[in-house]
Amino acid sequence: MNYITIVAPTYEDAVRSARDRYGDRIRIHSRKDVVEKGFLGLGKKRHCELTCFLAEGDAPVSKGREIPKTAEKETAPARADSQEERDMRRFEREAYTPDPDSNTPDPALEPEEPAPAADVVPDVPVEEEEEKAPEQFQPEEEKVGDDSLEKLMNHARSILSMNDFSEDYIKWIVTDLRNQLEPALPAVPSKNEFELLIVDRIVSSVDIDHNSQLHPPKVFALVGPTGVGKTTTIAKIAAIYGTLPPQEMRKKVCIITMDSFRVGAFEQMESFGKALNIPVLRADDESQFFEALEQSYDSELILIDTIGRSPKDDELNVKLQTMLNVPDKKSTKCYLAVSASMKKTDIDKVFEQFRMFNITSVIVTKTDETQTIGNILSICHSRHVPLLFITDGQMVPRDIHKASSAFVLSLLRGFNMDFNSLWNTQIGSDE
Repeated sequence: MNYITIVAPTYEDAVRSARDRYGDRIRIHSRKDVVEKGFLGLGKKRHCELTCFLAEGDAPVSKGREIPKTAEKETAPARADSQEERDMRRFEREAYTPDPDSNTPDPALEPEEPAPAADVVPDVPVEEEEEKAPEQFQPEEEKVGDDSLEKLMNHARSILSMNDFSEDYIKWIVTDLRNQLEPALPAVPSKNEFELLIVDRIVSSVDIDHNSQLHPPKVFALVGPTGVGKTTTIAKIAAIYGTLPPQEMRKKVCIITMDSFRVGAFEQMESFGKALNIPVLRADDESQFFEALEQSYDSELILIDTIGRSPKDDELNVKLQTMLNVPDKKSTKCYLAVSASMKKTDIDKVFEQFRMFNITSVIVTKTDETQTIGNILSICHSRHVPLLFITDGQMVPRDIHKASSAFVLSLLRGFNMDFNSLWNTQIGSDE
């Protein structure tokens, strides 16, 4: 029995070539689909190898085009009786391998009687297969990388929204992270690594007023709306510079309160002054304010507790502006107190109301009354205003901290990392 190997680009071409060369006596024994890589591993080449035998006789009968000699291999002939031929035909059907590039059923599976149908191949346009082939080899790794990157971006949006950051701030962070990670696709960082990138962006966006922390101005005026805790904050700042440091590093501190409109405001500040051994002076108008400044001339730090300004009270607004024009401009700076529990729209209004005071930096109060701080961080970032202090309770002088990246991170939530366990954010460690 003659065994012949036919090589052609496709299975159908191989069958046609076998029929053209050997006629109706050809029978398919087995097939093999071969895929070879192209130059430098780019592209793929395919061809089909059919192993056939002749049903009877030894001499091939040519019916058409010749098959190149390099495309066929013949083995030594072998004699076989009719039982062997029947066994080979059964093996031919069992050895059938579907063509991955065609949905056409193999003719070897057709009944053998009344006429052999092993080599009957429908006419399938090769051009259509070639057009569909590119769709089957999409870069799967890139798709996976894109999906993974988008999941990380959604995770960033979720965490930032949870911390009440503004939409503009979230868009800035997500765009910056995407621009950094896209060139490395399909490789993407792990979730923990990605969260560290988010933290890095947040920390880099927070500006700290270290100069005022280390070298406060002689006249320190704290302004802000009513109810944000200015009086308590002034007492805490007085303790930071006049009571807590070692004796040789303490400043001579004096407090002047302008808040004579709120019931009990002066008495509250006076009690703080007695507890801290710091003098407290009262100024109800411009002349009294001038006298208070004269009395505290030898002080190194004069803390001014201003009137709680209301946007609807024009008279108080004018009075506050007039009184703050009394001190020397070179030695006076204004700082804005904002409650962390305020809504973003209200914080925006506060910044607009006190814009004429040329705010140096911001003191964030009442962080213990809210779970988020992203609202204030977003506005400070957009307005390019740094942070000075952060308060988180009513206790004087304990519940105040110099603003730092570590303390800001301790106020964030939704991250896998526990920032509170990584840094000691107490005021003593900030010195």
